[in-house]
Amino acid sequence: MDFRIVQRAIAGTAGAALGAFLLIQGGIAQQVSPEQEAEKADTRRSDIEASIRAANEASDALADQNCPQVSYAEILSDPDNIALNVCFARTQLERGDVRGAAATLERILLIAPDALEVRYYYALALFRLDSIDEAEREFQAVAAVDGLPPKVRKEVDDYLAEIERRRQRTKHSVLVGLGTYYDTNRNSAPASGELEAAGVRAPITNAEDREKGMLGILTILSYDFTHDPGFQNQHEIFGGVDLYADTLTEQSRLDVHAATFDVGMRLRYPNFTFSPRAFIRTMRLDWAKFYQSEGLELRIDHKHKLTGLEDLPRLDTFASFTIQDEDYHNTPNFGTLTLRSGNKYTTLAGAGMRVDPDHYVRLVGTAEFKTASPDGGNSDARIYSYKDYRAEASHTWLLGGEHYLLSSLMMGVRQYKASDALVVGATGEKRIEQPFRVRMTYGMPLVDLIGDDYLQQSVNINDSIQEFLNETNVSFSGEYNYVRSNITNFQYDSARVSVLLTRKLDF
Repeated sequence: MDFRIVQRAIAGTAGAALGAFLLIQGGIAQQVSPEQEAEKADTRRSDIEASIRAANEASDALADQNCPQVSYAEILSDPDNIALNVCFARTQLERGDVRGAAATLERILLIAPDALEVRYYYALALFRLDSIDEAEREFQAVAAVDGLPPKVRKEVDDYLAEIERRRQRTKHSVLVGLGTYYDTNRNSAPASGELEAAGVRAPITNAEDREKGMLGILTILSYDFTHDPGFQNQHEIFGGVDLYADTLTEQSRLDVHAATFDVGMRLRYPNFTFSPRAFIRTMRLDWAKFYQSEGLELRIDHKHKLTGLEDLPRLDTFASFTIQDEDYHNTPNFGTLTLRSGNKYTTLAGAGMRVDPDHYVRLVGTAEFKTASPDGGNSDARIYSYKDYRAEASHTWLLGGEHYLLSSLMMGVRQYKASDALVVGATGEKRIEQPFRVRMTYGMPLVDLIGDDYLQQSVNINDSIQEFLNETNVSFSGEYNYVRSNITNFQYDSARVSVLLTRKLDF
């Protein structure tokens, strides 16, 4: 954001107002000599000019993409150097030291109180620190300025509205999503084009079981709430409902409709946040119920500072343990699903770091253990019991203007505990899978895709439509999945491209 023009306009207005003030005071205070009056006026005009110069210097430093890394020792040697302080604040933000950056920005404002852009970033820092009252005061100071660019004014108004929302004890949000995708192998057909039965491989003869690209429609509806029960540590109760539908234009037997209900608490303490949660999940295939699970989860979050590496940002570390009872039902199209019923245990641990204000990286490891039902027709073998280990690395890149790029890479191995004689025959070979997935998503406000200039100049739209376009996000995703397996039935690959529109409503 370029505030320099606004700053100069503010400074000019302040100078004119102060000049008028000086003339009035000169008329009232007859006891002051003309020489004294002129001297005071010169001093005040000098202060105004110094304030204008300081504001412009701060704005130029914020706009400088080559701002160097600055140490605290350099600040101590030249504490009134505005450009140096601005670069130091940026260095602190890159390290994730928001509290330190807020203190530096506050110090800059003491020297350059008319630096509107600095005040805006100071308000953002206070907001991130959850200093709501102070952030509101600074945002209101920015909002009181005439001539703010429309986009900046909207951002300020949004933050003020969010501050009011944060003061609510109970908060609600609804997410609505609608999209479409194309999957080159939606039914996960074997890459070899063959199926193995009783240890014998043969070409797939049923057309519905062959690899086939399909077009699908995604529908998402999610409701979440949080409630502050009034405890001093800001504990909160949370919960919600998630509804999901994946409808195919072909082979409706693979249509998926799912619902998840959950409720839990976030117990916040100085170093840790504990989040116990209970959930129920149900799914249908072609509108026939085939899956339901009930489970409990405990998640622990902790922000950790690396000893001896104080220049690095804090680590967001987290871990969770989940136990759930999965109950499968056979459907008209799938007659052996009940063998998958049983208990599943999942442990997860990971860490994330904001390496600079625009980049966040995360690494997660997962271990999962499943105990499935015995197969009476297969010597009571629990052919769907397994242990699964996965690792996923992800990167979030904020591109500016609410544009973002999400990237992730996942690899793992799943080992089944018993062989399926109906597939491998007398060989006794146990199934092993090695999944691999790479995914990338690019998102932006819908108005940016259409073109704000085009809308303003070529289309007559009212404010409500403009707001809808501004608040609706569009994302484009591409992913590739490959599962390597020692049994041909389960080795496949697929590629998918999708586009999704989402809108979140907070109230």
